[in-house]
Amino acid sequence: MNHLGTVTLTTDRLVLRRLTLDDAQEMFDHWACDPEVTRHLSWQTHPDVDESRAVLGMWVPHYAEPDFYHWGATIRGSGELIGTIDVVTTIEEVGLFNIGYCYGRAWWGRGLGTEALSAVVDLLIGRVGAHKVEATHDPRNPASGRVMEKAGMRLEGVRRQAHRSSLGICDSCYHGILAEEWRAAR
Repeated sequence: MNHLGTVTLTTDRLVLRRLTLDDAQEMFDHWACDPEVTRHLSWQTHPDVDESRAVLGMWVPHYAEPDFYHWGATIRGSGELIGTIDVVTTIEEVGLFNIGYCYGRAWWGRGLGTEALSAVVDLLIGRVGAHKVEATHDPRNPASGRVMEKAGMRLEGVRRQAHRSSLGICDSCYHGILAEEWRAAR
């Protein structure tokens, strides 16, 4: 692996960048306070901006590590912070990266999640040397699966009752893309 860490990525409409403690208010206002956003996630809605600030305080020091990948997704031009996308787990031995993402409801349905995921897949396979990039979603959240499919991932299967979301224990739909599939699509 050629780990690069959380480098800035630019797409047609987004800039993916490192988060700072100054992002706490936008994080809280745009998605972390919204129970509809966190409904299918493994973490609970933040009760106040202090919790968002505390979470950022846990993430920010890790930016010094070359294998830490955690971006704030911002609108190109305005800089408005709309969500996050990150590597949740890595299995170095097989070059596997598992991606998670979360976006504010005001930005759903615009293709921004797909745009960000595609940029991260491009970085991880094209520059870091990943063998496979995958992501999961609760089957009750099919829109997240569509984001994965539009980014070139395909459904690999469902792992039954293997995840906990705000709704309780649930299934996980696994989507993935292999480096060879990514290269063939180029």
